[in-house]
Amino acid sequence: MPRVSFTIEDNSPVLQYSPLSQWFTGNPEHDNNTGFYSMGSFTFTKMAGSSMTFVYYGYDIHIYGAKRSNHGNYSVDIDNGVISYNGNGFDPDNGAFQQPLFSPSTSMSNGLHNVTLINDEDKYLDVDFVTWQTSVGEEDEQLLTNIFDDMHSAFTYFPPSSWTSNPPNQSRYFLDSGQTVSNDLLNFDPTYLGDAVTLYGPVSPTGSAYTVELDGGPPQLYTMNKLIPQFQLMMYQAFNLGPGTHNLTLRYKTSPSALAPGQQFFAIDYASVYTTSSVQKATANA
Repeated sequence: MPRVSFTIEDNSPVLQYSPLSQWFTGNPEHDNNTGFYSMGSFTFTKMAGSSMTFVYYGYDIHIYGAKRSNHGNYSVDIDNGVISYNGNGFDPDNGAFQQPLFSPSTSMSNGLHNVTLINDEDKYLDVDFVTWQTSVGEEDEQLLTNIFDDMHSAFTYFPPSSWTSNPPNQSRYFLDSGQTVSNDLLNFDPTYLGDAVTLYGPVSPTGSAYTVELDGGPPQLYTMNKLIPQFQLMMYQAFNLGPGTHNLTLRYKTSPSALAPGQQFFAIDYASVYTTSSVQKATANA
């Protein structure tokens, strides 16, 4: 099966931090080592029991962060104890950055996995980025990747008059274009053919919450409300969808913040759809 590798930054909405109030964005005004992190950002906690959870379909996963003098013990749980790991983030010197906090000792099976990183002490723990691999199709096939920019006809915006194609920092978007909205009654609905899809957008202090519904399923809640603006981050991912036509619906939701609902913005940049010839053939014969 063709394999594809992904890297997501700490600010990606697909990483779920809990409790959210105990995780913070690293700030260069308070930490002069921020520049040593990937993309100059990291998310940290200093409360025991705080966790980061990521659900994905694929093989091995690797979690990266820093090891520093004020960091302590942490643990990793995969699939409710199928894999357990205890680690220590302490470094006695000036710190070691972009370090693997977790890598599986043996290759993981391809499938749906639930990964939780847990802070075990009232000391610092941070997340820098996460990488993993997944597969699409059958053995010895070529992976086909289709990128749909926000202006592609695969995207449908409701109502069109409420969306704008001139978002702030437009030059930071893929192909210099994106779609934004600040009304809580709108949704976005692309239809696509493929076995996997990833969706990308920005995060910022004015970002809103949003829900995603896959093929009419229950809504999943995410947020793009983050302290540091970043662009072209993964905001949703789904794999092993099987052949056929699939549908995503995204809906703007207000985030609990000091901003009024009309000052919170939801933005779409682009989507990537992954398929192979066998998936396309099975779809045509369905």
